[in-house]
Amino acid sequence: MVATNEFSANLELQHIYLEAYNERYHSLRQYFEAYYCYRHNLVTRHGKPEWQQIYSFARSSIKAKTCSSRKDKVRVLVLPLSVLTGKLKALVRDDELSVESIAQLLDQHLDYVILSRSEWQKITQLGYEDRMPASFYQADKTGYQDAMYRFNLAEIQF
Repeated sequence: MVATNEFSANLELQHIYLEAYNERYHSLRQYFEAYYCYRHNLVTRHGKPEWQQIYSFARSSIKAKTCSSRKDKVRVLVLPLSVLTGKLKALVRDDELSVESIAQLLDQHLDYVILSRSEWQKITQLGYEDRMPASFYQADKTGYQDAMYRFNLAEIQF
């Protein structure tokens, strides 16, 4: 990672730390996205995060690869924002919140996939646009802690 991107990614982590520490979770999406862009060198020539590059960088579903227009595609967090926020809240609750723990959490769980609009509608119809299936949290069930499980339930292939 370029030194300026590393600096900017660390700055985003500090923003996330301040927001989580003060229990202001509503604006985390923009910081997560900027961190992801800096972390993966998805920046403009001026060094600003460029979310549109996520479309060419992230893993695409088989159906999304056949879409010719970007308007027919949707970028989706692998783990919904509510799940990532819940993991941050757990760090706050357990008094383990630090810039390093946030970096570890995001490096492990923050990822995007590209879906076609019809696949996104399928996810929405199943009710998984902003949550994971219940079995994601149940140790004795299929899909426990499987980040791709909601896509599997929607029969989306990558």
